[in-house]
Amino acid sequence: MRRVLILLILLILPLLTGCAVTGEVENQAYALVMGVDQAPAGGIALTIRIPRIGHRDSGGEGAVGKGEPYLVLTASGDDYPQAMEHLQWAAARELNLSHLNLLIVSRDLAADPAFPALIREIATTRHLYATAGFVVCEGRSGDFIEGQETLLGSHLSSDISAMFRHYAAHGFIPSATFADLYYATQSCYSDPTGLWGFPDSGEQAAAAVIETDESALNAQTRTASSRQYLGTALFRDGVCVGRLDGAETLCLNLLTRRVEAFGFEADGRAWALSSALPPRVRARRDGARMRIDVAVSLISEDPGDPSGAEAALARALLQVVDRCKALRVEPFGFAAKAAARFATLNEWRDYDWRSRFPEADVRVTVRIATPE
Repeated sequence: MRRVLILLILLILPLLTGCAVTGEVENQAYALVMGVDQAPAGGIALTIRIPRIGHRDSGGEGAVGKGEPYLVLTASGDDYPQAMEHLQWAAARELNLSHLNLLIVSRDLAADPAFPALIREIATTRHLYATAGFVVCEGRSGDFIEGQETLLGSHLSSDISAMFRHYAAHGFIPSATFADLYYATQSCYSDPTGLWGFPDSGEQAAAAVIETDESALNAQTRTASSRQYLGTALFRDGVCVGRLDGAETLCLNLLTRRVEAFGFEADGRAWALSSALPPRVRARRDGARMRIDVAVSLISEDPGDPSGAEAALARALLQVVDRCKALRVEPFGFAAKAAARFATLNEWRDYDWRSRFPEADVRVTVRIATPE
């Protein structure tokens, strides 16, 4: 009996020592950002940005580490699984993607017909944080990540989160995660989107304001960041087929109720507007054609007649819808309302919404409430 008791104690002792060695923080490489590119010689290239454990930016007495607070590691392979294996080796620690903030892919890769298959491979990555923000960038994502820096925050993860919350609230970017991309690519409803990222173009970096393109921003704004986010990447069947600029992204966010407050110019004056109610979307079938009616309700504290602003904003919203029709993309969430007109899922699938949307009759009305 005494021997049995001693054996039980010996078995329990390892459980009292805390986490296993492999699970300790020092033995993990926590990737905050991951980029995916086409390798120069073919295959896939991966880039990650990881924090130095225990690093302090201040230096001097008591500093734990020196140099940059983050490391950038790269690896490539004939395909995604091999590139990930090589990245595991390069990390020299257990690669952990459970804290991933951003997944960034190059525009060339996102526009490749093979990208949908890669989306499925990435989705099966062990411990991948699938709700990380999804970004399509100009140039190589590896270069984009290497030039990424923190601004107002001391940590990259909190800096990214704060920036994206701010940008999304003002309609500069869509709400887009890798999980959205993956599930929408597999569905028969609306199409997914991605955030658009781009580097600065030289002497002045571009802050996120409503303009038509990046070059127009450089002459009007200045920011400390060399990596910018403004606009929307549009996907059809898992392939990037186009983009929306800042003004068009604002319209997309208005139609999907993902903007809180914004400015709009009409009739020679600026209006400060905010959302009053979620857009009301109604759908009805007219033979093979679908009619979609969207009512947008806004509030303004500015006095005056808002009819000119209402008409101008309605035109801008319809122009974005027409642009998406031309690209055969439907990122507005209209599919859920249209699908309610069908008795079964099979009938809805047979209707093939994505091919029918370009022929849909979409009408938008805007109402702005002002102080009396």
